[in-house]
Amino acid sequence: MPGSKGGIAGVARRLVYRAHFVLACVFGVFYFLALSATALFSILLRARSPRGGAFLFVKWWGIVMRGVVGWRMDLDHHERLLGSAPAVVVGNHQSNLDVATYAAFFGEESVVIGKKEIERIPVFGWLWKASGNILVDRGNRESAIASLDEAAARIHRERLNVWVLAEGHRNQKPELLPFKKGAFRLALAAQVPIVPFVAEPMQNFLDARRWMLRPGTIRVRFLPTVPTAGRTPDEAEALRQEVRSLMQATLDDLRATGRGPIG
Repeated sequence: MPGSKGGIAGVARRLVYRAHFVLACVFGVFYFLALSATALFSILLRARSPRGGAFLFVKWWGIVMRGVVGWRMDLDHHERLLGSAPAVVVGNHQSNLDVATYAAFFGEESVVIGKKEIERIPVFGWLWKASGNILVDRGNRESAIASLDEAAARIHRERLNVWVLAEGHRNQKPELLPFKKGAFRLALAAQVPIVPFVAEPMQNFLDARRWMLRPGTIRVRFLPTVPTAGRTPDEAEALRQEVRSLMQATLDDLRATGRGPIG
């Protein structure tokens, strides 16, 4: 009997979405471990540079997993990221599959700032650390500041793009979480621009609570670069609010023009 959820056709559709979710999860776990080990092995053998090993992981994780889940990428103003190094790249953080979607535009000149706890993850954590990514101990202020100072020096020396998911935690709510200050302190210390980007709501494609996964095209919008040249460390809070406001407005627009949550 038809209803608000589409009747029998709606039930069948949701069963397909759930089966897709389960199969993708099972495949993803084994592929994640195998690919992490392969990338780490390539670094240990010096077959590739450390960053090359990380790029190998990100690239192939993205290519394969986007194929498995049936997601395509629509990159709006991608040219704002291309050739931007050295810079701090700031994005929103919605799910564990962000790595698969963001891999579509993760360059070999990129490193990532993440929580120190990541290095405790078997195989992947070892790869993360060996690849030259930046680990920050958020529970130790002095250590965190030292990590950011080191990153500021590396940005220019190695001409890096340093990626930061500034919310610090996964979040699929309409409002972005308060941003952590580290990305903005880093950009000001290094005097490099910020390149913000926003991915549309993942609820349109993934509902982990209900075990549902829907194929489709995910839109990612790159915002105009925010310069920091001449700005002082005292402006970190104003810079944080400026970037968050721009990203929130973009997320609101992407939400309003998207497919809507899985039904």
